Amino acid sequence: MSAAEDTKLSLRLLIGFGVGAGTALLFRAWGLPQEAILLIARMLGEVFLRMIFMLILPLIIPILILGVQRLTETGAMGKIGIHTLFTVLGLTAIAAFIGLSLANWIKPGSTISSETQQLLTKRFGQATPTAKSLSNEFFLSLIPKNPFREIAMAFSPEQQGGLLAVVSFVLLIGLALAKLPPIQTQPLYHLLDVVYQASVWLLMQVMRWIAPVGVCALVFQAVIGLGLELFPLLGAYMGTVILGLLLHGLVTYGLFLWQLGRTSPWQVLQNSLPALILAFSSASSNATLPTTLRVATQRLGIAPPVAQFVITLGATVNQNGTALYEGVTLLFLMQVFGIPLSLSEQVLVVILAMLIAIGAAGVPGGSLPLLAGILPIFGIPAGAIAIIYGIDRFLDMLRTTLNVYGDLVIATYLNRLYHGTHSDTRST
Repeated sequence: MSAAEDTKLSLRLLIGFGVGAGTALLFRAWGLPQEAILLIARMLGEVFLRMIFMLILPLIIPILILGVQRLTETGAMGKIGIHTLFTVLGLTAIAAFIGLSLANWIKPGSTISSETQQLLTKRFGQATPTAKSLSNEFFLSLIPKNPFREIAMAFSPEQQGGLLAVVSFVLLIGLALAKLPPIQTQPLYHLLDVVYQASVWLLMQVMRWIAPVGVCALVFQAVIGLGLELFPLLGAYMGTVILGLLLHGLVTYGLFLWQLGRTSPWQVLQNSLPALILAFSSASSNATLPTTLRVATQRLGIAPPVAQFVITLGATVNQNGTALYEGVTLLFLMQVFGIPLSLSEQVLVVILAMLIAIGAAGVPGGSLPLLAGILPIFGIPAGAIAIIYGIDRFLDMLRTTLNVYGDLVIATYLNRLYHGTHSDTRST
């Protein structure tokens, strides 16, 4: 999907949100009969959500195995590869921690009334406070006795290890495959890449043709049920995410560039604007990649070998904005459903936010299927993702902008260390 098509998709989804919210407000204000149209809206919204849930495992399994392959190959790329990986992980952890801290401080989901909570429970199902603490039982649940049962039951109330058990199993298989001779594993890696690309293509078709109608239907149901209370709730959630993105983009990256990059944060930000504007309009780090590479080499003066390696890898694994957003979203939905979290469970949220960020596809809405998949781990009904789907597109544009800026920030820092002449960069 090109940048122009991504921009059109953004408009379709925003129009769907506006039509759904506006129509629901008119129905409430005029006292029009709602039963028939609610029945249609529920069906359309359910079709959209089922299409998203259907793609969770076809996305996660190839992402994890291919990700392990890339990371093991990174070790062969020398010092710059290891340096890039640890820098990405460090900044991603900081982003997730900022999101978690803001969600705990602002508590965007705690303003909801008990009556509204009951309506949400009726709509999405009963929340079950089964979040996993970092205990012996939790670690045992990561080792599935029957991985295929966990795959089949990952999104059902009866799940035991659930998606986390599936993830640990797939990671172990990925590590085992990485130790085999390439002549044996390349056909499987190729097959998994084809499955991943096909799943991303199908996700894009769902986003292009079904999502605008699905978002309209989901927002219509939410506004009919919650009325004007929905807007302050979503406003507090959006404000928390936006504040976190600004703090990470201006403060964390600013200090990182100033102290470690030995350069002016303002100058880097100013020179990065063409890539950031395209990232905002397209909400796709993959679609922005050619422009990001051009900005890195021509406007920031980064050596081409460093730029090509760091930014290409970063478009896949460096998703700081996504990590921050996922942390806020998980805590927001737990607050909405009244699920308390211990400190160890919040540590788990940070870890999962990082995993989702690293595994998310660099396409519009690429992280939402992964997020929907882990909601049952914390006792949240998987369908509750519909609460934030209507406004996700705007937040997707913002977090993609931060993701792309993060790639340029890390490339600027590593360019100062290696100047594009270090022997390790020749592998790129």
